[in-house]
Amino acid sequence: MKVKNFLLTEERAIIYKGYALLSDLHLGFDISFLETGANFPTFQKDTIFNKILEIVEKYKVKTLILNGDIKHNFIPIEKEIRLVKDFIASLEEYADLILIRGNHDTYLTKIFEVHEYFKLGKYIICHGDKKLEEEGFFIIGHEHPSIKLRDEVGAIYKFPTYLIGKEIIVLPNFNPLSPGNDLINNYPSSPMLKKSYEELEAIAITEAGLLNFGKIGELKRVIF
Repeated sequence: MKVKNFLLTEERAIIYKGYALLSDLHLGFDISFLETGANFPTFQKDTIFNKILEIVEKYKVKTLILNGDIKHNFIPIEKEIRLVKDFIASLEEYADLILIRGNHDTYLTKIFEVHEYFKLGKYIICHGDKKLEEEGFFIIGHEHPSIKLRDEVGAIYKFPTYLIGKEIIVLPNFNPLSPGNDLINNYPSSPMLKKSYEELEAIAITEAGLLNFGKIGELKRVIF
């Protein structure tokens, strides 16, 4: 689906020229469960890596922009550090990388070149966990936006979504196991969305493809 100058994909990434933008990989999400003694499968790194490679090949991507929360745990865990180093080194074999700091990326600046934000032409790409002094068209992550809908027989469906505004695009979380924030029933966590989120259009990723459900505010009024 083309929106403004971007191609929104069902793969939770947007394509702009030779760039692919994705957010909230949360590498190490599985490790955090293992550290508590839980029996949790550790296939996330390979699954996420392979999905990114599919995007690179399908859309002929030259540069990947990872828009924050590349890793998950706030406290450094040796297993996660090794995982992230290996993951980034492997990705660099297939595309150039631009890394943007998210609130979970506590130690990445000691290992890699990490940006607070990145300007791509007239667009400003930042994670979205805090406001910037810059003005312009923003592309953010952080929110893990989703919408939860109930059908006529009471079944509940939750869809990851893109949010589209006049001067902002919000990316869905790339890691499918990271919880989504249902903006029909909850308020946004990003300070960049507090005042305007009900005016944003929700474009949901569904089994039927990308579907535009209209503005969040209108959805809330219909449902409630």
